[in-house]
Amino acid sequence: MDHGPPGYGQLIRLAREAKGWSPETAAAHMPYKFSGSSWRQVEAGYRGSGANRRPVPGRASTVAAMASTVGVTSDRLVEHHREAAAVLREMELQEARQAQQMPEALRAAPAHVRRMIEAALEDVDPADRASVLRDMAADYEAALRRSAGRTGPSRSPQRPRHTG
Repeated sequence: MDHGPPGYGQLIRLAREAKGWSPETAAAHMPYKFSGSSWRQVEAGYRGSGANRRPVPGRASTVAAMASTVGVTSDRLVEHHREAAAVLREMELQEARQAQQMPEALRAAPAHVRRMIEAALEDVDPADRASVLRDMAADYEAALRRSAGRTGPSRSPQRPRHTG
């Protein structure tokens, strides 16, 4: 019986390590709640040890989300998990369509900001999305300018507050 990690687990682990992320950090970047221990189990292909060792099947949607999180493409994943690669390919297509609609300011935003925007857009009528995205981009750029103004070199650092 082969006790080594599955091919997709090795690929995802290598990509995660290349980013310098722990399983906990990678799990925190997933599009949904996921734990570091669950991440480790999917990478390894099992949970437990000794007589309690049990296989952990890599569900296609989970493996696809993990691969996307660490930057593995569907083209690289296909030789290790065809079904997950198909799910990831669809995710990539949806992201590409979304990116075409998203203004540059929002495309350059950090991943957590883009996830919040995508979550907010789920409740918006598709016909109104372009307008909403333009408004969000204008608000985001204004917030960035305000933030840059507060931390600019002309302002002196704020004194710490005294408590107690």
